[in-house]
Amino acid sequence: MIDRLARVADVLERAERTHGIVTARTNGADPEWPLFYAWWLLRWSELPELLAPAPAPTISVLAARLLALDADYRRAAPPEPWSIVYARALLADADARP
Repeated sequence: MIDRLARVADVLERAERTHGIVTARTNGADPEWPLFYAWWLLRWSELPELLAPAPAPTISVLAARLLALDADYRRAAPPEPWSIVYARALLADADARP
């Protein structure tokens, strides 16, 4: 069975692919990408179930978190794929929520 970290990373990668389809007309340019990702992740993916039993964040909270994760990832340039790094952080956030 695929572990929770891998499942969240997969959901994030599917959000990226979906966003790429949606933004094809603009060559991927979308200054509001965190809002799209957050909306898609919370409304159209299984991310809320993967973060359970913690309540899912709101779209605005998740968008802000994704923006912060992106800045941190670009600054640190870790060897792991972005999706794994983001998934680990989102799961840690969920596990810290009451």
